[in-house]
Amino acid sequence: MEKNVSLKSALVIILIFAIAISYLVQRKIALAQKEIADLAQAEINIQENTLRKIHEKRVLYLIDKGNGDIDSFNIVPSENSTVFSLLEKLSAKENFKIEFTVYQEMGVLIKSIDGVKNGTDNKYWQYWVNGELPMVAADKKEVKTGDKIEWKFATTQF
Repeated sequence: MEKNVSLKSALVIILIFAIAISYLVQRKIALAQKEIADLAQAEINIQENTLRKIHEKRVLYLIDKGNGDIDSFNIVPSENSTVFSLLEKLSAKENFKIEFTVYQEMGVLIKSIDGVKNGTDNKYWQYWVNGELPMVAADKKEVKTGDKIEWKFATTQF
């Protein structure tokens, strides 16, 4: 009988240890999962901040060909970038042709972008910066980070 009591006591003690170990292991797992989740969230926050900073340094550049075909680009301007210099940079990078004439006093006049030529259907290339139509040639209009540049092939407002 004493053996049964000793055996039962030993089994109860083993069971208590097993439950305690199981609890401790589960607790360690829960803590590790929380640490992993916290680290993952911190990494997400870092990536979102990095993307936001990169996006803030870019210029949104749109080219509306007047037929519903609008090309959209994000480009990082360098110091002293102009609407025209970014158009040249995009044409080289995206492999489309631009035609233009340089007038000494006035500046650059865009004649064609990607094969779409001024005068077609009485439409002409015009550009806007942040929703406003500048009164200077594209090579005279400086660009800064965060600007939105839109080239539109449309009937002229003049």
